[in-house]
Amino acid sequence: MLTSVTSANSKVMTLDENGTAVSQDKRWARRGDDDEEKDSDDEDEESEEEEEESSEEEEEGAEGTSNQPELTRAERKALKKKEAEQKQQQAALNEEDADLINPNHVTKKMNISDLSAPRELTRRERQVKEKKEAQDRYWKLHVQGKTDQAKSDLARLAKIKAEREAAQARRKAETDAKAAEIEEKKKAAAAGRRI
Repeated sequence: MLTSVTSANSKVMTLDENGTAVSQDKRWARRGDDDEEKDSDDEDEESEEEEEESSEEEEEGAEGTSNQPELTRAERKALKKKEAEQKQQQAALNEEDADLINPNHVTKKMNISDLSAPRELTRRERQVKEKKEAQDRYWKLHVQGKTDQAKSDLARLAKIKAEREAAQARRKAETDAKAAEIEEKKKAAAAGRRI
């Protein structure tokens, strides 16, 4: 009884007679039962090693199977440099195309010296700064007495000061009158004894 099942990794699996899943993929089918129990990390490492080995074999095979005679070390080095330059040129062309695709792409990288440079303020920061500057200008004029509120405050204070001075003059006049009255009583009492 064989039934096809696809797993989350998109592998074609079938169930054998015992009810265990068996891979139909050729690269998975050649593995033994012991390999099935390994976790995915081991599989990733093995696949990376296989890719590296195959890429090395391809490079060696390309050099060996070409109709060219064996290259010297200097020639191979020059060839690798040439290939690297071509890759860089290709990457530069791809970056230009990427800029056309994404207009928000930033190619200029920030340097440490750019961090101390002044930057443009955001709208909120600019509004806070303008509000603080306006408040400072207002208080400077207020202290000088040039604002309407300062003028009304100064007028009110002048009125209060005049009222206090009038009250103080009145109290002084009352105390002077009482002192004069006491003096007259003393004089009258002293004159009354003499008689």
